[in-house]
Amino acid sequence: MDKSARFAHEELEAFCADILKREGLPQQDAALVAASLVHADLIGVSTHGVARLPSYAERLRRGLINRVPVFKVDQRSSWSASMNADNAMGAVAAERAVSVARRLMSETGIGAVVVRESNHFGTAGYYARMLSGEDGVGICMSPASKSLAPFGSKQPLLGTNPYAVSVPTGRYPPWTMDMASSVAARGHIRIAAKEHKSIPEGWALDSDGCSTTDAEKALRGVMLPFAGPKGSALAMMIEIFGGVMSGSAFAGGIRDMNFDFEAPQGVGHFFMVWKIDAFIDLADFKSRMDTLIDNLKALKPAAGVPEVMYPGEIEAKTALAYRADGVPIKAEIADGLRELGLGHGLSFPSQRAA
Repeated sequence: MDKSARFAHEELEAFCADILKREGLPQQDAALVAASLVHADLIGVSTHGVARLPSYAERLRRGLINRVPVFKVDQRSSWSASMNADNAMGAVAAERAVSVARRLMSETGIGAVVVRESNHFGTAGYYARMLSGEDGVGICMSPASKSLAPFGSKQPLLGTNPYAVSVPTGRYPPWTMDMASSVAARGHIRIAAKEHKSIPEGWALDSDGCSTTDAEKALRGVMLPFAGPKGSALAMMIEIFGGVMSGSAFAGGIRDMNFDFEAPQGVGHFFMVWKIDAFIDLADFKSRMDTLIDNLKALKPAAGVPEVMYPGEIEAKTALAYRADGVPIKAEIADGLRELGLGHGLSFPSQRAA
């Protein structure tokens, strides 16, 4: 049984920000990165949450991330821009790109920004929601370090490249799809390996190209795309949008944030947002979205399924519960963060009473 304790999300965010400030990030940027990390834990995506803080801190310490980047935005048309992030923290670069895309949308009805020379930025859905706000459709894509074998191969070329889309609703939390193009996130395999657990059949191949349920062998092998050629094609599309088109690293050129400390990651991103009222009245759209979700929620669940849910619903419910009761952090992660804090003269938050 996994051992975990609950912590107040505000205290986790403050701790992460303090660590990042001690590593030289300006206060505002440290707060941005901390918010993105804790957001992932709040919605139940712990693979992208505070567990990433030690790697972020290590990359900052080694000078592999620019603490005070100078962003260069080249607006190439009335609605598009290309941004050089100057090796900034991923969340900082993403927030800047989102603000540019939304400005372009306010001026023309649509905004698209590609980013190069960035780093790991957390969950793609975080930025898709930031893009969409209350009046737009937000899309975010970002290639990752190579770990996924294209369909038919036993060698990696692509990452578990995420794709996220978010749109507003009326009475419900935003409809937000955020998914990797692999069967599962690689972080789940890392966790399984640490806990000496097996993984489901079909997640990965070992180094010989054979299907494996051994997490250690999977880490030495490759991830598999979901739905075979369909997931493979989607992963490659994200590689094109966020890597090839941005001018950043692609086709296996992105460095692993957890293990490769030789040079900057070279991550690229793609952001796009457009106004809903360019197609339909915004209030009408939200009403129709509510009807769509109403009809989905009225469906009878299949055997063993307690409730039919739409993309983004479970995350919204999880965040609501965790904000009230505390964010669960596994003991191993909490111990690592506690040790990281001691090295900076900071105390890790106390766990919440049960």
